[in-house]
Amino acid sequence: MHDGTAEIFARFTNVLLGFFICILFITCHDARQQSGENGGARPLLSATPNPVPAGDRDKPLGTTTITWDTGDGALGDLYVKVDREPEKFITRATSGRNEVRWIQFDSVYEFRLYDKKRSKLLATLTVTRDD
Repeated sequence: MHDGTAEIFARFTNVLLGFFICILFITCHDARQQSGENGGARPLLSATPNPVPAGDRDKPLGTTTITWDTGDGALGDLYVKVDREPEKFITRATSGRNEVRWIQFDSVYEFRLYDKKRSKLLATLTVTRDD
């Protein structure tokens, strides 16, 4: 009877150990999925709402909120390119939110997040307005 109890305890210990190892692998995998290639968080660039609702046709300008984060705590530059116009600088920060009140019908807005030196494009986002 004593040997049977020891065997059950050994099996239980192995199952419990296997369970904790699985949890460890899942946790590590999830952490890698949330981090970028360099071990930091991935850059974020989003717009809410997108597309901007049409709303009243008599009001030619719509509003969206642009949210960004460089992902690594370094300064980044946010630019916008409207249709075929040159890029225009908006702001420099590690992260932030900017309410944009000038989204028009029939235009395409491409927001671009660069590193501070503007040598690396971190993220792009296209914003439009419904007809």
